[in-house]
Amino acid sequence: SDYESKVLAILESDPDASKLLSEGYNVTAIRPIVKAVVSGTGEVSLKATRAVVLLKGPSGSLARVLVDVEQGKVLEIVTLARTVIRK
Repeated sequence: SDYESKVLAILESDPDASKLLSEGYNVTAIRPIVKAVVSGTGEVSLKATRAVVLLKGPSGSLARVLVDVEQGKVLEIVTLARTVIRK
């Protein structure tokens, strides 16, 4: 959809997020954060102002990226690495 395309374009334009993508991370999910807006007449509309993008990297690492769609920028990147020790 257009929304997902816009989120992906923002991801690719951010240097840190694009570095993750170039390192082999793949987008597994784009979850919009929906905000309800009430106008002066009492009408309610829903707007997806932000999105959480989940990335899965090589060797099981994960990343969560918070994207502000209205401002067109990445707000936060959290990476998680998993270490498995088998005995």
